[in-house]
Amino acid sequence: MAADGVEARLVRPHVQLFLHVAGAIALFGATATVATIGFAARRRAEQALLARAALGTLLVAAVPAWVVMLVFGSWTKSREGLPGTLDWVRAGSGISTAGMVFLLAAAGVSYSWWRRPAAWQPLTVAALASAYLLALGVAWWVMTTKVSF
Repeated sequence: MAADGVEARLVRPHVQLFLHVAGAIALFGATATVATIGFAARRRAEQALLARAALGTLLVAAVPAWVVMLVFGSWTKSREGLPGTLDWVRAGSGISTAGMVFLLAAAGVSYSWWRRPAAWQPLTVAALASAYLLALGVAWWVMTTKVSF
């Protein structure tokens, strides 16, 4: 009981849910920015600058937002006593976990694009970011509607 009382004093109710949603929104925005950079770079001469922008956005915005989303989402699930067997919780957690693979793959391609530019790299970064955007949209819908499969 004492641990719950300390936790309640440190974080107001629903603050962790707010931070989870804020992290998800920031992740969506950062991922959309990376996709836009990748698509725009196909027609631009500033390849190194755009590659650095994509890499920087991934490392400075998307990955930290993913961490915030995951940590505070897990905390909310624990604090609310939600079972992990709920379809909408499993879908959100699965998409979140798989998302780090997409983010790291896009960061790796962005790094190689910055170091040794090739024609395939901007489109690959854009495709990875777009695929994850689509998955985030599905997670957003599933978790908002609390759909059952």
